[in-house]
Amino acid sequence: MINRFLFTSAFIILFTLLSQLVNAQTVYVTEKGKKYHKKNCSVVSEGKKGKDLSEAIKSGYEPCAVCKPDTAQKQQATEPKKKK
Repeated sequence: MINRFLFTSAFIILFTLLSQLVNAQTVYVTEKGKKYHKKNCSVVSEGKKGKDLSEAIKSGYEPCAVCKPDTAQKQQATEPKKKK
């Protein structure tokens, strides 16, 4: 009975952590910049630090016009789901 409880608890914790990671999108910011970027953006090559997209937005960063880091996420949110 205790083993089943531990297994169930571990599964719930693992599932919760993985679901958080799937929904998070990492963007990259610089100390002096005002934009957030994709990892491979040509605008920034040095001094970039990874940050969660929601944190970057809360901190006042705006998306880079060159690499457009949040367009894929916006498209997923606005596209209607296809029926099978």
